[in-house]
Amino acid sequence: MRIARREFLAVCAVGVQVRAGCPDAASLIDLGSGCLLPESLAGFRSVMAGSNIPRGLVIPGAGMLSERMAGMMQQRLRSGGSVLLESAIGLTRRGIASPYFPYVEFTWPVRAQIREFYPLPLAPRTGDAVIATFARQPVALRRGRLILLGSPVGSALLAGDPDARRWVASILRWMHTQ
Repeated sequence: MRIARREFLAVCAVGVQVRAGCPDAASLIDLGSGCLLPESLAGFRSVMAGSNIPRGLVIPGAGMLSERMAGMMQQRLRSGGSVLLESAIGLTRRGIASPYFPYVEFTWPVRAQIREFYPLPLAPRTGDAVIATFARQPVALRRGRLILLGSPVGSALLAGDPDARRWVASILRWMHTQ
């Protein structure tokens, strides 16, 4: 099995933090070639500079996740941390067909309208909270301390979208209190 150097270093760094009893460092994960939206990574990097998210992971622009990365997310959630997983799978699949309204409607933790970027409909499970919709279909969910984004937000951050920045700032505050 091949693993990218960046992914290996990210997994090692988080493992060291958790084993050392210091899982409090902010962790913006660069998936390397597994990140389908480098502009999304750059957007999150621009707003997270200097952030301290206790036990939080932010994984932008994710394509397929390796077993190690999935294990790292599960470990973080089991230890009481929070994870924001921004999927970019909508780039590779057919999106939502609807009359064009170019905004995703976020309802939690604050109301915001953020320009859509290849939204992928998500199937909520029992107990999930739908936190954003596009064309009346769920595109973002909160599953306990796991936030799943089916419509990437990082690109809007990079473009300086004020609603995207306000929404992500609220999410980072929420992750900080978890």
